[in-house]
Amino acid sequence: MLTGIVGRPASVIALCAASVLCGGLRTARASTACPPARPAIEVEAGHGQLGEVSDVTLAQLAQVARGQARPLSHPLLGAYTSSIGIALSIKDKVVEVPGGLRCTVPEVVHVRLTLSNRAAHLPRDFAGDPCLLDLSRSHQRKHADADDALLDRMVAKYPEDLRARFAALTIEPAPSETAARLRMTEAANSVVQQQLDIYERDQAIRAGATVDTPEEVARLDKACGGALKSGEPL
Repeated sequence: MLTGIVGRPASVIALCAASVLCGGLRTARASTACPPARPAIEVEAGHGQLGEVSDVTLAQLAQVARGQARPLSHPLLGAYTSSIGIALSIKDKVVEVPGGLRCTVPEVVHVRLTLSNRAAHLPRDFAGDPCLLDLSRSHQRKHADADDALLDRMVAKYPEDLRARFAALTIEPAPSETAARLRMTEAANSVVQQQLDIYERDQAIRAGATVDTPEEVARLDKACGGALKSGEPL
């Protein structure tokens, strides 16, 4: 992922397989439905450490940039990458519904979102130029800080948005407690992942825009004796 060209890459940690992701979800056509889920929502953030690697070249970055089909706001300086890990724990209760069927109803849902696999990728082309290395490092650090702020905004919004999603769920009862818990867990996994996808899609590009401001581009233009030219790869 190129910093300043695209947002953060999609989460690399999936909560459950696509074939079973929505296995517990049913429409209102079901004759009997489990009681509405109105759990307490607890959300916390984890911010992994930022590593630094020199594992790319400007030519490689330029190739990726061309594939993104987005204009460059400043020269290629490296890349910042990260992923989001999700840990989900649920406190639930089992209830019996007509027909001898069972439902598992979530009472407390705890979600931890963690920024992980964080790295500033510095171009190998800059190895002999301390000024360009420092410029790349400082710019990627700004993108990492923006990523931290984005996660905090997600966490602040998550409880309200998840409560609304859980309240709208319709889950079919199951013949056993084990099957009921599986259906509820699949549904909860789906809800949490879908909400995260919405956040990433809607906010990641804007997070990059908070870094690649006209002021930052001007700073890059002037740095290192004007060695860089805006909007063009080196």
